[in-house]
Amino acid sequence: MPYFAPVPDLEKHIDEWLHLLENEQRKAKSLGFPAGSIPSYRVYPLVKVRRADPNVFFPALIAVKLNEWRALMTTDQVARANDIVKGIADTFPLYKSRRGRIHYNFWPTSPDVPFPNGRWLHQFDFFRLPDDIDDTALVYGALCHDREVVESLQADVERHLTTFYPEKPTIYAAWLGDKMPWVTDACAMVNLLSLFRAHGLTSTEFMAHTDAQIERIITEGSYVKAPYQSAPYYPDTAVIAYHLSKWLAETGGKSSHAPLFKNTVRNLLRREKNAFRAMLYSICLFRLDEKPTDASAPLSIAEKDMSYPWFCGAMLSAVKAAWLRRLGGLGLFQIRHVCPAWNRTLWLEYHILKEYSESHEQH
Repeated sequence: MPYFAPVPDLEKHIDEWLHLLENEQRKAKSLGFPAGSIPSYRVYPLVKVRRADPNVFFPALIAVKLNEWRALMTTDQVARANDIVKGIADTFPLYKSRRGRIHYNFWPTSPDVPFPNGRWLHQFDFFRLPDDIDDTALVYGALCHDREVVESLQADVERHLTTFYPEKPTIYAAWLGDKMPWVTDACAMVNLLSLFRAHGLTSTEFMAHTDAQIERIITEGSYVKAPYQSAPYYPDTAVIAYHLSKWLAETGGKSSHAPLFKNTVRNLLRREKNAFRAMLYSICLFRLDEKPTDASAPLSIAEKDMSYPWFCGAMLSAVKAAWLRRLGGLGLFQIRHVCPAWNRTLWLEYHILKEYSESHEQH
């Protein structure tokens, strides 16, 4: 059972969300995306360039939510959700590891072109991405594999990281390539741990050490003080907090540092001027059974907030020179990835949690 239960008056909002996803899938191919995909875009803010970006990340992320929220849907809505997930899942073979491994890549591997729909970056082999734990975790979550399959994935990922990073800590690093520097990202780690916990996997050394790393990020407050160092591919405190609250909720809030996290988020929300980030902070508190002081403001988010970036392509995060990697936190070296349909999904998540919180107050 997810962290919320069915609540009243959501049928209309879920219906509108499913309608949006169906429309996005219908127009995907005409926009240069695989049929069945959900369109998203990469944005270069400094030069005001926007490109259609046929990645697996956002469609898989939305499919995970569609699976998670089935308990809230009517019979007709479940059927529609299943059709949307099937359309998304039909695109997954395009992103399978180019080396025949059981991992997935961010961009299509057949044809294998980095920065699809680009003008010049796609011509450089340097920018070709290896497989990664984030996309792999989301695709496996979207496909609802049984426990044995996910156990095999866990063993494979741990074997891969041990083989190629033998001197590094046993923590789930971001990349599943052979030559990439060792990079960790808190949000990617949370997504992989979420997959393993959803299938009831027994904790391993990697899981325990990764959990400890996430706790350190919470206790040291690095997601506030140094978001790029905590999550180079999600260098936004509000987005990192969203993932940390997910980790806390899925571990049963057992961390003794949950009160510290909630207090920090309350303070961030109090000072936040951007409605979309305020919505994310509110989701964090709702997830941890606490109602935000003002839970109505984020409901007024404007259409422009649908272009809020969820993660960044940190172009220098994986270069070998440490001094050059440190420059990766500058906006000049970041490409922002935006998916209006995912942002609408976040709005619906906020609404679901708000309604659930209010229904509990009434009873």
